[in-house]
Amino acid sequence: MLKDRECVYNSAEKALQPLMFLYDLSLLQACDMSNFGLKNADHRRRVIWPDSPLSNRPSPNAIFYVLTSNLAQAMQAFRLLLLHGFESQARGTFRSVVEIADLMIMVLASEATYGEYIKSFEDPKASYQHWKRHLSPSVIRASLSKLEVDNPIAIPIDMTSDEIRKDTYSWLSKFIHVDFVAHIVAAHPSDSDGGFARLAMLGNVGEMSKATLAHALVYLWISLLRIEHLLWEKHRWGNFRGERSRKWFQYRCRAVDNLFLSYLPPFWEKDASGGL
Repeated sequence: MLKDRECVYNSAEKALQPLMFLYDLSLLQACDMSNFGLKNADHRRRVIWPDSPLSNRPSPNAIFYVLTSNLAQAMQAFRLLLLHGFESQARGTFRSVVEIADLMIMVLASEATYGEYIKSFEDPKASYQHWKRHLSPSVIRASLSKLEVDNPIAIPIDMTSDEIRKDTYSWLSKFIHVDFVAHIVAAHPSDSDGGFARLAMLGNVGEMSKATLAHALVYLWISLLRIEHLLWEKHRWGNFRGERSRKWFQYRCRAVDNLFLSYLPPFWEKDASGGL
């Protein structure tokens, strides 16, 4: 069994290229932000909300690390599941990536959301009511939709960022909720030759894996663009110098843009069934 699992993993690394290369670049950006947040957790100068009269308890720098660390962890979990052939389970994990990325964007975009995020309650009922009212995925998505309308970012795709977010979240939800058809797809996943595997308990990598990865990449792309815009325009990351300089992060952002433009559109044209 372990040999079969290793075989799946080795074949997946080859079958999912170059899309996995793009994913790893996105993961590198998330890990870079997490490492930067950790290194500056106790720094006197804030890495987010530098001009805001926000409380330093908890530190905004520590909050930035917490968010980026959770994002990087969720992205790595998705990667491992997909490479081991568990595409259906990877979808569930990527919805966590989506929710963390969306929350992070709104924490960076709105002082009000930041303030609600750092609140904690000892009473479980009060904690749930606060989450439902201020931080639930539906609330955050509504705020994010308004942000996209009020301050849109141009993307080289024939859809708006808001349309991509809604489509991706709906697509992921179909395979997470209890559904007979979704369970059939998971039990008989497609293989690399276009057929269907009869036994899936050891994992399998096929065309559906590529489609899942491509959907994830489009979502990460627009999310990274929004995060970069907020960090430079609202949080003044362009002012960091020396060891705190963020030039390499922005350099990789442009590399991600160029590589995504090179690889993602041809994928959608080649496999329209997996497109948005």
